[in-house]
Amino acid sequence: MTREASQKQRQRPSRSRKRGDVAPTQQSVAAPHGRDGTILSSDRIDLNLTMITPTDPAPSSVETVIPGRFVALLYHDVHPGNAFDYGRLGESATLYHVSEPVFRAHLDVIDNTGVQCLDDDAIHACLAGRGKAGAAGLVLCFDDGWNGAVECAAPVLAERRLPAFFFITTGLVGRRFFAGAAALRRLDPLLFTVGSHGVTHRMLSGLRPDDIRAELCDSRRALEDLLGRPVACLSVPGGAVSRRVVEIAEEAGYTSLFTSAIGMNPMPGGYRCIARIGVRRGTDPTTLQRWVSGDLRRERVRAALLDIPKRMLGARAYSKLRRVLLGDAFGREHFFEP
Repeated sequence: MTREASQKQRQRPSRSRKRGDVAPTQQSVAAPHGRDGTILSSDRIDLNLTMITPTDPAPSSVETVIPGRFVALLYHDVHPGNAFDYGRLGESATLYHVSEPVFRAHLDVIDNTGVQCLDDDAIHACLAGRGKAGAAGLVLCFDDGWNGAVECAAPVLAERRLPAFFFITTGLVGRRFFAGAAALRRLDPLLFTVGSHGVTHRMLSGLRPDDIRAELCDSRRALEDLLGRPVACLSVPGGAVSRRVVEIAEEAGYTSLFTSAIGMNPMPGGYRCIARIGVRRGTDPTTLQRWVSGDLRRERVRAALLDIPKRMLGARAYSKLRRVLLGDAFGREHFFEP
């Protein structure tokens, strides 16, 4: 599918309403279906829900300048308070979770830098070469569909009118610690872009073509049925991307692929390889400010060193070894199986 054809198919919601208004919703859509991507079992879904929307006045009508490059930050869960009980969930997952106070402090850093946060349209314009040379922007991402990301982080972002991307693993919707269907439908489409993160979170590069296709097509169909609008963004689980994964994703109708590569975008792969850097529990404001400014040199060196055992062992074996080193191999609950 060409970029021009795929963009014509993407029907973005109208941006004409004021930011403080309650977003209109459809009355009902067909319930999700698909092989193992099913989210709900009811035949119809009531969509008479109030969306999470900003309450500030509408922004100025002055045209916004699109940056020519951007850094993407990757968050996972944002939990209320300074501590949260994840039960038997392993450190390999919770290492990437931050508290709401820490998240707000991160947003303060972003506000103080004056960097522009980009939405889906701005990203496509930037990757198409229509951005201003030298200017840098920022993209905020949340992977997996954790409940705190949707119920805690999204309202905080809406307060500040900051756009973000939420990538959902459809097989986890409604499970413990993960957002339910109703919460996902409350995300304002004028501010938040919802994308796919597969059905099961398996490492796609190690799957057979038919299994890759099922992960990508079933998850996309389930989300589109749930939300009642097109889904065209994909975050590759575990960053396990390959040429075959890219080809199948394009065949499935995805127009942008977010990965775990580290660097300033656009990367050489363009929209097929949008680089992101993962925010951890211990990421301090100074480090975050360095990332936002585009200084990712330390992290690129670290990623290059870690890439050696990944290539030698393969994504699945490396993931299992990582769990052992983090003490997660035994007595822990794992939502994500490589």
